[in-house]
Amino acid sequence: PDVDECQLFQSSPQTRLCLHDCLNLPGSYRCLCPPGYLLHADRTTCEGKSGERRAGSIPWDLGQHNCTRGDFCINTFGGHRCVRPKCPPPRHNVSYVKTSALGCERNPCPAESRACHLAAASISFHYLPLQANRTVPRVLFKMSTTHFVGDSLRFAIVGGRGQGVFSVRRSDRQTGELVELEMSEFSRKVLLGKHIFKVTAFVSPYEF
Repeated sequence: PDVDECQLFQSSPQTRLCLHDCLNLPGSYRCLCPPGYLLHADRTTCEGKSGERRAGSIPWDLGQHNCTRGDFCINTFGGHRCVRPKCPPPRHNVSYVKTSALGCERNPCPAESRACHLAAASISFHYLPLQANRTVPRVLFKMSTTHFVGDSLRFAIVGGRGQGVFSVRRSDRQTGELVELEMSEFSRKVLLGKHIFKVTAFVSPYEF
């Protein structure tokens, strides 16, 4: 009679044969992967399809995906997501113009508008494909500036509770939208400008 290796060994983490799922075959077994993943050469683990393993974003016209024109395709673990970041609508003499697919710049401020001068000079959009249950601590995102003219920088999580805790807002089942990150530039304690980094994490349902 056939021995069902999957039933015997797959249920225990210590003896598990396959990273994801196991299919019993006469006299043998085969490991299976979820949609969007391929079986690795070791025949037991799963990995994202070629091109999807690399974190990052590509314009609509460079990818083979179902994103619409004007979207950016974000490679995620086991698939992709289509995004179309938008600049904030005009408000209190503050308006933004899209300067790149993933960035906005503030239009010149009226001389008398303090609210405009205090608003972020730039907003950039960043996307992090992550595997489930990643261990911490781990550097996930770095903020930097290419034109630093002040003498100091201050970093903050906008809308945080001031507890120094990295806060996350869940957008849907597999998306965690981080509260906006803010970088402020000072010269002799006078604010020169602020930059907002909007970071969205796409979390895989799997640990691979």
